Amino acid sequence: MKNLDLLPISDENRKKLSVSAQMYRRYAHLVIEIISFNENRVIVRAEQKDSMSGKQLNKKEIVERVREMFKGAIPEDWKLTVSAVDFDRKDIDAMNNEWIRRRMNNLGIKSKQLTTYTGIDKCTISSILNGEKDLTKWHKTAFYYFFKYYETAQFG
Repeated sequence: MKNLDLLPISDENRKKLSVSAQMYRRYAHLVIEIISFNENRVIVRAEQKDSMSGKQLNKKEIVERVREMFKGAIPEDWKLTVSAVDFDRKDIDAMNNEWIRRRMNNLGIKSKQLTTYTGIDKCTISSILNGEKDLTKWHKTAFYYFFKYYETAQFG
């Protein structure tokens, strides 16, 4: 677990938390890290990186598991804040060339701009848009976050 050394707790409790975090990472792909510790307040971030055997935890389940993990390992009077991020890739997984074309049309973006903003060469973008080339995981991620940022920042 990242930043476990920030907590002034016994070696036994540190080991307990470390082992629990390793188990969650291995079996639930849940990454847990301590963000900060100040004045008896611990802030923890927990994120499920991907689904494991189709099992996806929601934010409430993630928070419950992390709180249970810390129970008895830190003093009861400490405040534990858990920031949970659940795994959801439906948007990225469903992406195809038509999705990209619709976004481009809606935002008035030309393929040349995609090349400039994403770093994907113009031949590859052309092949993707024409359906001649399948989107790789990297392409999907680049397009997804580019359009998400473009819509939020509204630059052009």
